[in-house]
Amino acid sequence: MNVSLELSDADVDELNAFLSRVKGGVITNAEALDGFFAALACCPDLVMPSEYLPVIQSGATSDGDLVFESIDEGHRFTELTSRQWNHVNQQLDREGLYLPLLLEDAKGDVRGTDWANGFLQGTYLRHSIWAELFEDEERGGPLVPIMALAYENHPDPEIRPFKTEIDEAKRNDLLVGAAAGVMRLHGHFLKQRSRYTYSSTTFVRDRPKTGRNEPCPCGSGKKFKKCCGSRSMLH
Repeated sequence: MNVSLELSDADVDELNAFLSRVKGGVITNAEALDGFFAALACCPDLVMPSEYLPVIQSGATSDGDLVFESIDEGHRFTELTSRQWNHVNQQLDREGLYLPLLLEDAKGDVRGTDWANGFLQGTYLRHSIWAELFEDEERGGPLVPIMALAYENHPDPEIRPFKTEIDEAKRNDLLVGAAAGVMRLHGHFLKQRSRYTYSSTTFVRDRPKTGRNEPCPCGSGKKFKKCCGSRSMLH
């Protein structure tokens, strides 16, 4: 049975409340988290929770980090982020259709800027892999609408892609293009996954490569192909 992992509106509100406690963090809300996870899901090299969770929970300084008031709070935050991670992967790996989680601003408008910036933050965790696309004008086309949304309000006017505020029709085109771009990027990287294993020494045990039928390095006791190797599992 294919169980939906999509967060409810109440879940999103709860996740936003957690993320709002982070002062100066790069993942500001559930929309940015969805973009962040979309980039990680596309990347052929698996990024483990012990690497990406600190990015989500870290503020500009240690005083701004997310601190839980109880063990139950920590478990709830992990549950919400895990479900969102799994939902993004489920869409791309099984359903072939990705719909970004986009929030309305104070005016009731959907802008997509937070999502796009979250996506770029996700690419930074495997910069060497993504750099090839960012520097390739031909193959990097799917990144164009994402970067346009991310840099729309950049502090440096010279970096902004538009000199004046874009209208609703143009924004919708960018949002559709960004979602389609994620699916194209996922397909582009899919054939490269076999080239990558755990690149960070944080996750490597005694050998450089984990076979699909070997125990998962995360310690779950499951085979790698049934656990982290499926890319849709988080525990």
